[in-house]
Amino acid sequence: MALKKSTYRLLRLLANSEKRSRIVLMLAEKPRSLAELSKKLGSSSSNVLPQIRKLELEGLVKGDDGTYSLTEFGKLVAELFSGFLSGIEVIERHKNFWTEHDISGIPDHLLKRIHELEGCYVIENPPESIYEPHKEFVENIESSSFVYGISSVYHPAYPRMFLELAKSGKDVNLILTDGVFDKVKKKNKGELKEYLSLENTAMHVSRKDVKLAMVVTDRFFSISLYFKNGIYDSSRDLISFSKTALLWGRELFEYCLKTSRRIKSL
Repeated sequence: MALKKSTYRLLRLLANSEKRSRIVLMLAEKPRSLAELSKKLGSSSSNVLPQIRKLELEGLVKGDDGTYSLTEFGKLVAELFSGFLSGIEVIERHKNFWTEHDISGIPDHLLKRIHELEGCYVIENPPESIYEPHKEFVENIESSSFVYGISSVYHPAYPRMFLELAKSGKDVNLILTDGVFDKVKKKNKGELKEYLSLENTAMHVSRKDVKLAMVVTDRFFSISLYFKNGIYDSSRDLISFSKTALLWGRELFEYCLKTSRRIKSL
């Protein structure tokens, strides 16, 4: 995508100066005086004022009786710039997770909002427990009031686990791939029939090849991916408890639900 010269200028204005970027982000919180900005930046007023002037020239900041605030245009830029910085932080903090895995299963519109997975971290099973459900994952899912999940891999412990969650009164809604659903029918037919008979459950089979596994509840969001060689990474999950991550995960579930068919009985 080609960027206009004015866009490059605006990006350089913020990205090339820590002071200017911090001023914009601080003013996004509330209007501040020059003295307050200088104190928070740990710099003298004579050094901060020229940076404010540059932001004023670009129409981002306005001054009124010694107090500086963002213009409407500045508020928009601050929101976009804050999202950009948060997205970079999410990717950089877990660079190996994103670079080693196949992320094609995540739709573009959600990848562009990767910053919404703020506060995320990676949980990893020790080598001796690599094929067991993550302890933290199980503990959080048991303390949730509803569970929405997508699975493209079969795990022998999950059919019974999700059935027990539903029997305990939690709303459970699952999307499986054709391959996983066939395995559950063959190996866990009894659990599947009982699951489908409950009023607080739903089961869907995806018409597309889903290249991820995820769970979103009222408490947390968790996602695991495939390596680029096509092998599922059963040892690592990316997890977050932030409200934006829960909404992001719910949207991912709804996206996959659109290309799935409901299974009401065997």
